Amino acid sequence: MSKPSMILDMDLRALRRLKWKDVWSEREFLSPEEIRHIFQTCDALWLHNGDPRVPHAELTSGKCSNGFVDVLRVLRYTNLCQILADQLVHRLHEQGGGIVDWVIGSDHAGATLSYTVAAHLNAQHDFTEKGPDKTQVWKRFQIKPGEIVLQVEELVTTTGTLKAVRQGIRLAHPHPVRFAPFSLCLVHRTPIYEFEGSSIVPLIHFDIQTWEPEQCPLCAQGSARVRPKQNWTQLTGR
Repeated sequence: MSKPSMILDMDLRALRRLKWKDVWSEREFLSPEEIRHIFQTCDALWLHNGDPRVPHAELTSGKCSNGFVDVLRVLRYTNLCQILADQLVHRLHEQGGGIVDWVIGSDHAGATLSYTVAAHLNAQHDFTEKGPDKTQVWKRFQIKPGEIVLQVEELVTTTGTLKAVRQGIRLAHPHPVRFAPFSLCLVHRTPIYEFEGSSIVPLIHFDIQTWEPEQCPLCAQGSARVRPKQNWTQLTGR
């Protein structure tokens, strides 16, 4: 195996045997089509087909959506998590990102990916824990003055988690915390590419729409709202 293009022909069994060294060279990234294939093969991507008889997604925020990405369905395969983390690190280097002291994710979906990115960067790692009212709390360690913190998330939809993680870290320290001028995310599904004046660097973008229920065209057509993770089989038909 020498070319990433072979990924497009792989089933799940083959993907689970894939190694990062088989798909990476200094001149090549995985293409969006290859990453999309990985998500589809892992049953992690659902997009509404436009048929009003088919239900659509009700997000945790209460908004409606015509698609959903369950990233943990991919990251549970440790080899794929390692491959995608490696790709994110090279995206960081492509943007001119340098040495970081910490890589931090959120509880709990962002923890596995951020840990693997930290391992690639030989950086310290931890993650925030969920607090009340969608807050993220930093508990275990003190980040020293001047140490650089890189945030890594598996999914960015509104930047709400990025903000909550950063706020939790700041509240836990008596001194200012220095954040890297980039935040990394595996899946980007928002028109927002900037956070606190720094870039959000994604590995892949999915153009998925969201609406308030009263403005949702799928609701207007009679499509039922369901919570995706609890009704994945109903949504995907698998």
